Amino acid sequence: MRRVVVVCEGETEEEFVRDVLAPSFYGIGLNLEPQMIETSPGNRGGGLNYDRVKPHLRNVLRQSSAPVVTTLFDLYKLDKRFPGFEQSKGVPDLGQRLNLLQCEFHADVVAEAGCQPYRFIPYIQPYEFEALLFSDVQTLISVETGWSQALKKLLPVREAAISPEHINDRPETKPSAHLERVLIAPKYRKRRHGPVAAQKIGISKIESECAFFAQWLQQIRELANT
Repeated sequence: MRRVVVVCEGETEEEFVRDVLAPSFYGIGLNLEPQMIETSPGNRGGGLNYDRVKPHLRNVLRQSSAPVVTTLFDLYKLDKRFPGFEQSKGVPDLGQRLNLLQCEFHADVVAEAGCQPYRFIPYIQPYEFEALLFSDVQTLISVETGWSQALKKLLPVREAAISPEHINDRPETKPSAHLERVLIAPKYRKRRHGPVAAQKIGISKIESECAFFAQWLQQIRELANT
């Protein structure tokens, strides 16, 4: 079983990788191992500082087990110290912006770790994890019985965007803001509801709606053939 370390932004992403993504890769001989970065003594995840991200990735890539390492970070509120961040802000096309960020990120980490380029697969999710849940709004609202009336408010949000991953990153209109505003009985909680909703929606459906996410998973799957 080949080890693939997925360095996650927070606990929700960690649970998503462990409970939803990882089982779908066991059959092709890949073991996805979620991992969070210590952001302060005794605390992990959230508010990712590139000065902590870079050495963490370097250290994992230098482990004797020589794992492949990838990331699952949100584009929303990405630390401005990430390589290429300032340059990328002027790129209007989302795909081109992500490509610029991920190429610069890849080059910086590989140079720091001194590893083979294929062993680091940078991924930055536009614009945040909750975008994936808009892949199937009907299934999302079925997670809690009290959310049944939310369809008429959340479906237009999805239909107004090119894809779930294009739901934008302004504080009041980012994916999680819509969910927190509309899903109130009970109130949407990222860690409580996010992985459960993603599990119900299913990886296949999410991939069919979220092209950037699908491309990332395809890169990981290709490791089974190398």
